[in-house]
Amino acid sequence: MVSLDFSIVPAIIIFLVLIVILDRLLFKPLQRIMAERESRTTGLMNEAQAKMKNQLDLFGKYQATIKAARMDAYRHQEQIRDGGNASRAEILAKARTSAEQMVRDSCASILAQAETAKAQLEREAQELARGITTTMLGRSAADADLS
Repeated sequence: MVSLDFSIVPAIIIFLVLIVILDRLLFKPLQRIMAERESRTTGLMNEAQAKMKNQLDLFGKYQATIKAARMDAYRHQEQIRDGGNASRAEILAKARTSAEQMVRDSCASILAQAETAKAQLEREAQELARGITTTMLGRSAADADLS
C-alpha cells in the first residue's frame, strides 16, 4: 500500500511549479505556434478554395462565350446557306423560264417551217401533176382544165 507522509508535500509543490514553468515556457508557445500554423493552413485552404471557385466561374464564362460564338457562327452559316439557296432558286427559275421560252419559240419555228414546207410541197405537187399531165396527154394542163 501507499503511505502518505509529509515528503509528498515538497514533491507536489515541485510538480506544480514545474507545471507552471512548463506551461509558460513550453505549452503556451507550442499552442501559439500550433494555432498560428492551423490559421495559416486554414487561411491557405480557404484562399485556395476561393481561387478554385473563381477559376471555375471564369471557365464557365469561357464556355458560355464559346457556345455563344458557335451559335452566332451557325446562325451566320445558315444565313449564308439560305442566301445561296434563294440565289440558286432564282437562277433555276430564270433558267426554267428561259428553257420554256426556247421550247415555245422552237415549236413556233417548227410549225412555221412545217407550214412553209407544206405549201412548197403543194406547189411542187401541182407542178409535178402538170408535168405528168403534159407528158401523158401531150398537152398542157391549162388546156385540159383539170381544176
